[in-house]
Amino acid sequence: MKHSVSRKCGFPVNGLVILAAVSALLVACGGSSSPSETTTPDPISQHCGELSERPWCDASLSAAQRAELLVSAMSLEQKIDYLAGDDPQASASGDPYVGIVNGIDALGIPPLRMSDGPVGVRGSPATAMPIPLALAASFNPALAHETGAAIANEVRNKGNDLVHAPVADVVRNPLAGRSFETFGEDPLLATRMVVEWVKGSQAQGVMANIKHYLMNTQEGIVSVPPVAAVVGGRSVVNAVVDERSMRELYMPPYEAAVKEANVASVMCAYNYVNGAPACSSEYLLKSVLRDEWGFDGFLVTDYFFAQKDTVQTANASPMIEMPYGVFFSQPLLQAAVQSGAVPEQVLNDNLTQIFRRLFSVGFFDRPRYQRNDDNIDQAAHAVLAQDVAEQGAVLLRNEGVLPLNDDVRRIAVIGASAQTRPSGGGSSFVTPFRFKTPLEALTERAGDDVAVSYYDGSDIAAAVAGAAEADVALVFASNLATEGSDRFCLALDCTLADAPDSLLLNNLQGGAPTLLDQLTDPVFASSPIREVLDQLFAPLLLGAPLLPVSHDNQDALITAVAAANSDSVVVLQNSGAVLTPWREQVNALLQVWYPGQEGGSAIARLLFGDTDPGGRLPLSFPEEELDNPVAGDPRRYPGLANQAEHSEGVFIGYRWFDQQSREPAYPFGYGLSYSEYSLTDLRVIRDEGGVVVTARASNIGDRAGWVVPQLYVGLPSPAAGIEQPPWALKDFSKHWLAPGESASLRYQLSSRDLSYWDDSAKDWAMAAGDYQFALGWSSRDRVMQQQLSLGGL
Repeated sequence: MKHSVSRKCGFPVNGLVILAAVSALLVACGGSSSPSETTTPDPISQHCGELSERPWCDASLSAAQRAELLVSAMSLEQKIDYLAGDDPQASASGDPYVGIVNGIDALGIPPLRMSDGPVGVRGSPATAMPIPLALAASFNPALAHETGAAIANEVRNKGNDLVHAPVADVVRNPLAGRSFETFGEDPLLATRMVVEWVKGSQAQGVMANIKHYLMNTQEGIVSVPPVAAVVGGRSVVNAVVDERSMRELYMPPYEAAVKEANVASVMCAYNYVNGAPACSSEYLLKSVLRDEWGFDGFLVTDYFFAQKDTVQTANASPMIEMPYGVFFSQPLLQAAVQSGAVPEQVLNDNLTQIFRRLFSVGFFDRPRYQRNDDNIDQAAHAVLAQDVAEQGAVLLRNEGVLPLNDDVRRIAVIGASAQTRPSGGGSSFVTPFRFKTPLEALTERAGDDVAVSYYDGSDIAAAVAGAAEADVALVFASNLATEGSDRFCLALDCTLADAPDSLLLNNLQGGAPTLLDQLTDPVFASSPIREVLDQLFAPLLLGAPLLPVSHDNQDALITAVAAANSDSVVVLQNSGAVLTPWREQVNALLQVWYPGQEGGSAIARLLFGDTDPGGRLPLSFPEEELDNPVAGDPRRYPGLANQAEHSEGVFIGYRWFDQQSREPAYPFGYGLSYSEYSLTDLRVIRDEGGVVVTARASNIGDRAGWVVPQLYVGLPSPAAGIEQPPWALKDFSKHWLAPGESASLRYQLSSRDLSYWDDSAKDWAMAAGDYQFALGWSSRDRVMQQQLSLGGL
């Protein structure tokens, strides 16, 4: 706790701050806590104090009244001091927190502790959940609520008050390094998951900090993850995007988090949006977030490079600069106030808003959260992690080998990832409480009567020989993905040579080998120099490799094993969409994403049919590398002169595939079950509130399983030149059905659900015309369809 104003150092930033500046900052601006600190916080309650001395501690007053009283008692130095973090070193370790704003004892202001959390608490051991993309694949918002609550519970029991999660970004580019942290390519699916995650978190008394607002659609290339990238890097790239695309694709999860979940905090993004830094954009922060949506919480900058200035950011919105005061340092912000560039009343208003939210959630009045891992129900959270892994697993192909039956007596398990826990690097790298490998779980589940042999795949000939002798060959494959760097290509084994020419990497020096070519060369990758570099940057890499490169030759391994054993099953533990050139050669393909600490047990249960794979794809799997909306056009990605033009408009993901009439390898929403289902009795009825769609789903197979009906709508074009996506997901549901069981389906669509963003009117509008309503199993498998003419609602 602060007994006086703490000293915060600052340094000038001009353009992209290089890695050396980060290192210097971590050394020169060390905070009060070591990144490895694991001591329990001061057990003294953080109750505000005596009313006679601190009238803002009167809980009978409104949060607004208390905030105004507190701010009026603060000196200018104290005001500035609470607008930035105090411990930059903690961002490297995440332990005991990833960031902190020290409290001020004299005023009864508690410290505000922040934690990473999209996949679990980073730092000390925690429950490593499946990645959010796996959660999205579950198509089960209730699981998102439970996950948000479980992670927040661990955040609280590690002594922290706010969690940097969930990620509300929508996947535009499947190469994006942080796709695994998102809820996929569809704004409706992402919205449903984000809202419930936030509600679950905040029900635990932990403030959710949704991120990254707005247009954080790429990490960049030529980088040192998770810090910075030179080409199209998140800290320097300017997303050039039209308002309709923002409104229809990228804003809905944030809007709903504000309006439906009353989210406490929003993290502004590193990038620029239409020329303005996301952390000081008047349009994003004032016009939309506050004035239009009514957001009454506060903002937190992304760490180190998101804030670009002092004056514009201070005048734009209540903002806390993390993890340390650079632009909001005492010298810079005091000078801005004294010059009149930032009126002190603006600081008063900003702090009043911050404290109003903190008072409203009881932050000042409750006892300080104590760090005590013993209070975490690890067993219950492990059960939830396994449930998410199972419900998020997507069965993409099955020609009869799955589920494994009693006839199987010899199983060959192949691939290095059968013995590891693939995980994304960066702020979502979690050290699990426990972990059982897929090989261990499969061996245990198979029992003593089944012989399980293992081959890591480094010797393809040995793996092929083992597969040929087995009844079933299970090939495990994975990829690498990390914050701070995008993938070079969608292949499992991706080197620079596999990257599309549009990335402009192979010809940066007229065809000569670039530095990146050399760093990704297999010879260099195994050299002592590479090992030294990895060790040097290890504190900043947060669990990520120096560069996202794989040299396992997994595609060749899968092809060879499939040729040796017709009953070959591929288990993908990966970050997102990948190319599957061998998919017709294997008998079955199970996508389990990065499945978290309970992934091994979940995989074993799924393969043996102890449960039904409940997942459906939250993003499209392309047939070819260039089959996505940004591929082949460097103006779109990674951008020219760091200007990334989002000229594809509203056509991303399956909307792009539909508009371009391209056949994906596996479409959005796709996924098989061990049972079979039917859809019947479709009815589309107009009512006062909009449109009601009803139907019935039935299990017509001989096993219990998950059915996931999806409602797609095709909107008419309102005018010439205004294209609409051929189909857009507008609702969905999920049901566990026993054989012969049915479920009644009812979907209520409002006029907003059936509207588009009218750029000329700057508002939502419904076009008059014929609306197509289709119910089915994926964006490409629409079983039933009806048309309804609407003239506006």
